[in-house]
Amino acid sequence: MKYLHPAKLSELIETHAKAELDSNKIGGKEIVIHQNGKPVYHGLFGYASANGTKLRKNMIFRAASMTKPLTAAVILHLWDRGAVDLERDVSYYYPAMKNLQIAVIENGEIRTTVPAKNSILVSDLLSHTGGVGCGPVDVLLPVKTNRMTQKEAIEIICRNPLAFEPRTNQSYSATDAFDLAAGIAETVSGMAYEDYLRQNIFEPLQMHDTTFSPTKEQRNRMVSMHDRTAEGKSVDAPMPENCVFEDYIPERKAAGAGIATTAEDYIRFADMLCQNGVSPDGTRVLSENAVKRMSTPNVPAEINMGCEQWGLGVRVIAEEGYPHGLGVGCFGWSGAYGTHFWIDPVNKLSVVMMKNSRYDGGAGNRSACELERDVCAALTE
Repeated sequence: MKYLHPAKLSELIETHAKAELDSNKIGGKEIVIHQNGKPVYHGLFGYASANGTKLRKNMIFRAASMTKPLTAAVILHLWDRGAVDLERDVSYYYPAMKNLQIAVIENGEIRTTVPAKNSILVSDLLSHTGGVGCGPVDVLLPVKTNRMTQKEAIEIICRNPLAFEPRTNQSYSATDAFDLAAGIAETVSGMAYEDYLRQNIFEPLQMHDTTFSPTKEQRNRMVSMHDRTAEGKSVDAPMPENCVFEDYIPERKAAGAGIATTAEDYIRFADMLCQNGVSPDGTRVLSENAVKRMSTPNVPAEINMGCEQWGLGVRVIAEEGYPHGLGVGCFGWSGAYGTHFWIDPVNKLSVVMMKNSRYDGGAGNRSACELERDVCAALTE
């Protein structure tokens, strides 16, 4: 096990943050790093909005796809209790999915469909291997579900054709596959998905500012969406009123993208995963087996993904050769607006970065990769 050198870590992070701010490549960002569950670093850089409001602690960010690990945690929580079988056919929960169809695309249109040979398993929904709501099919589908309730959206998703034969390919599902997972959680628990998430994940971890539906007070603490003009000036990008993710209405509760949260809340979730399912105050939230299942690649061997593979709701570094320094076994994910986190189980690290940006977001955003390199460079024997 290696330990972080605090002075070196601070110097690296702060040098890079200054360069980003000086060039208006970020509006602001917050970084929290724990080792062995204890704080090692907390940095606040820049502004919460282009009007000059300074970024401060407990400000709320749109986490986008960092919602996916939370939804995976719900399914694994139910798996721990024997309520969900990860290898069960999804049609067990959704009879409308018994006769799956694969889209046939010609000249940029869905021309027809053909029957699928494979069924979708629950675990496929969480590892982007089911063909649900992804690739060109997702773009070409005639009905968009952004303005529907979650229940209405799931009814549409169940009827939509797949992008490929389940478990023969991998393609990122922005939210549809995770919405199906959320619906399964509702069916087996008898609770609304958000209520189950709050009661069994957020409350034990004291994640009081993590929600699909921010209150007025929480919205007043939300960070603006950063963007740059053609001349390189920082501006606030407009966002649809009362929406957390794009124009998805609050009732949609997009299980793959709809959470708003703080860095301090999310590091509690990350610490729980780093401590094999135990919360910072000693409460067991997930079993050790559940965390292992989440952080183990769930992609068939014939799908060659290189050193980065999908576990359940998270990216896993599965082989040597990752270009930004993370070792085999590290896992986590990012969000479309620039949020990022990972767990290093060997060195007992939990790392969370929050920023909201149109300019540099998504997996592999510059800030995220730079932070990975900085943290790895600050590890010493």
